Amino acid sequence: MNDKEKIINKLRKSAMSYLARYEVSVHQFENTMKRKLSNLRANLDNLDEIRIINTLKNEMVLAKFIDDKRFTETKIRSIRRQGGSERYIYAKLKEKGVSNNIIKCAIETIDEGHENAEMIAALNFIKKKNIGVYYKKKLENKIDEFEVKKKWYGALSRRGFSLDIVNKVFEIKDIEKANLILEDNL
Repeated sequence: MNDKEKIINKLRKSAMSYLARYEVSVHQFENTMKRKLSNLRANLDNLDEIRIINTLKNEMVLAKFIDDKRFTETKIRSIRRQGGSERYIYAKLKEKGVSNNIIKCAIETIDEGHENAEMIAALNFIKKKNIGVYYKKKLENKIDEFEVKKKWYGALSRRGFSLDIVNKVFEIKDIEKANLILEDNL
């Protein structure tokens, strides 16, 4: 066994260990393997490094250890539960190197049957953060109310929600109605 085969075997073991712990996109896998390969300090030229990483990537994709569609759907479910908007989902998954087509198809799959998925996500977010209808404290005066609502609008805007959704969420004054929407009964 020559040095190149030893390096490939070490990297393969490292890849299997990594994939056993994390669900990752192809792009993340490539970046991680590049880093691990550079940490091995192997005397390989760039072309050999690219070939080794592509070989490992193809093995892992064929074995279905890496699947961008599965990764994307898992990530979207998690982000939706945490109260993330569609814009937020796109931003997070683009960071992971997932294509727009895969993201779009996965969002359609996850949100299927939920015509108000953005509203549900926004309500999940305000419930988690105890803002809006879930705010516990009594607002003393109009100035306090204005300042607090300004912060709430900012929080939802940074989460990627449109002004229309933000306004609809803050129009809800009854916790029961909010909980019904969360259960997707309205």
